[in-house]
Amino acid sequence: MGSGISLRRKGGPLSLEKRIKYLRETPFSIYLTAETIDEFAMCFPQTIRTVPGKSIKLDHRKIYVVCEGEVDLSASYPQKNTKVEARGYLCRKRRGDIVSVRQAKEDIARRMTLKSHKMKDLAEDVMTVGSGDSSILLLCVDMVTLDNFSKTHPELSKPIVEICTSQIEDRLLTMPFLQEVTRSKLSVLAAMCRYEAFDSGQTVFEEDSNADKLFLVLSGVAQVMAKSGLASSEETVALQRTFVCSGDRKTLDAGTDTHHVTIAELKSGDYFGETALVFNIDRTCGVRTAGKCLFLTVHRTDFENFLKICPIEECLKRETKKRMVSKLSSLGIPFLNGIPEEMLSSLGESVVLNEVPKDHVIFKQGDVGESFYIIVHGGVRVDTIASVENEANGTGTDDGKSSNEGNGDGDEATTVSTVTTNTALGSLGPGQYFGEMSLVDSDSHMRTATVTSTQKSILLSIDKASFQKLFSCNNNILAEFELRLLKDSAKLKHILAHSLGIASFREFLEAEHAGENIDFWVAVKEFQDNEEDDLDKRKEQAKHIFVTFCANYADRQVNLPHTVLAKIDASLHGDAKTIPSDLFDAARHEIFRLLEKDKFERYKKSSTLKSFFGRLGIL
Repeated sequence: MGSGISLRRKGGPLSLEKRIKYLRETPFSIYLTAETIDEFAMCFPQTIRTVPGKSIKLDHRKIYVVCEGEVDLSASYPQKNTKVEARGYLCRKRRGDIVSVRQAKEDIARRMTLKSHKMKDLAEDVMTVGSGDSSILLLCVDMVTLDNFSKTHPELSKPIVEICTSQIEDRLLTMPFLQEVTRSKLSVLAAMCRYEAFDSGQTVFEEDSNADKLFLVLSGVAQVMAKSGLASSEETVALQRTFVCSGDRKTLDAGTDTHHVTIAELKSGDYFGETALVFNIDRTCGVRTAGKCLFLTVHRTDFENFLKICPIEECLKRETKKRMVSKLSSLGIPFLNGIPEEMLSSLGESVVLNEVPKDHVIFKQGDVGESFYIIVHGGVRVDTIASVENEANGTGTDDGKSSNEGNGDGDEATTVSTVTTNTALGSLGPGQYFGEMSLVDSDSHMRTATVTSTQKSILLSIDKASFQKLFSCNNNILAEFELRLLKDSAKLKHILAHSLGIASFREFLEAEHAGENIDFWVAVKEFQDNEEDDLDKRKEQAKHIFVTFCANYADRQVNLPHTVLAKIDASLHGDAKTIPSDLFDAARHEIFRLLEKDKFERYKKSSTLKSFFGRLGIL
């Protein structure tokens, strides 16, 4: 390999003007001034011309620039004691791309596991072949000349080294979703990468534009931009940031741009645009440079080809989901306020990313609610369906049969028809949520509306069981979550599930001279929760409750039916060898029923409840 060279240098080197023209199309251009680009172009006196299908012998001591046409680069390295072409390293370089044989050899050498001299010689075998439909033109510069230029212009040394000798595989390994990919497969992706340079203030891509590339920042600073009309919403900002980039530097600064705000800054090592490729959606944000930037990019087509040999979609989605879950506390969802961030982050394995097409019914009115949804991308519409029966007198139905055949004396039959009406309640977009009532720990919640996607959408969903499990060790936080969710629709059981709720309701009942009822309810709950095995101690606790609240002579007697009292009395004063935990169940349920029916309705209208909600930050 490497023979069959077809080179042509007729007419001598290219003019300086033409060399400058070609170099302006390379990543070097943004770092060069009008003065330095002339001097830089003079470093490329040699050209290589060939035609498609012909191999080109490249010198490892030189750097090449593709000016016209296309070049396929491949290499051979040992695999199972045989010399085979490393197909994973095959790539196509196009106009403006940099070709470095030295870099290719170093990448191959780092992947070698056999150290014999013979195997190292094989790694030297690099092949470059002209491709495409038109003639190929390359500019070249030797490394000594390039090093001398860098010494003369030290401010250009770093970007030149970055472009010419960067170890692409090492850069790619900084992306979490690629860290489990083998080196051999990573080399395939490395070969697909291109360098792209942008000057300060340039737009990399616009919001809502077609997503066609993955970007990795090699140098410089880029800003993630959101349209100001949407970005004013904190929840939208949080979701946009997690979905478009790895950066976590929130700024929310509009600067001099009245149409956009900056929601994140990206620096060397940050990457962006990867999820839009996997989910095949338009860009959720725009990106522009805050200074001169150099990116490593992979085109959508190449990335899709890479996924065929290395299916990392699930790993990528898992990483995206992890970023989203870590930002749940920033979404501005009222009923999630107050839940510690570490608790929300533990939901990671339970959260599901759902891709739904346009006009997909997410759930229907009347379905049993099991999950809560947050819109990441796209939108939904919410509709309700109502059926109304209309009665009309007539001789029969349209098919000649009446729905009511009358009394046989000539009376007119009654026709009953059902009319269905569909009412649109509104639309929801990124950062908004729906289905939250399904998370409340109560009887099966029936969906009260139908939700349908209005475009291709990405939804984050959390099922009820996982959410309830999150609070298994902290009932107060669960109770507070339910109160934030229900607000004025909260029932007595939700108030009493919170320790501050019990204290608030007790304060109200004391003012109504009925405090003994809540104290009895609490005492019975403590008795039921007590796991004491000692029969005497358990009987003593039960008798104390009976004497305090149930007996005829009790100082704080509650109003209970005689049959309920008699059953409790018999259990306490009989010869039973156990005291069941449900001894007071009937009595507790009766007191709760009375409180809910009478006292709670007045409590809901009281300043005491408002004060309690105020302490929790529920407005």
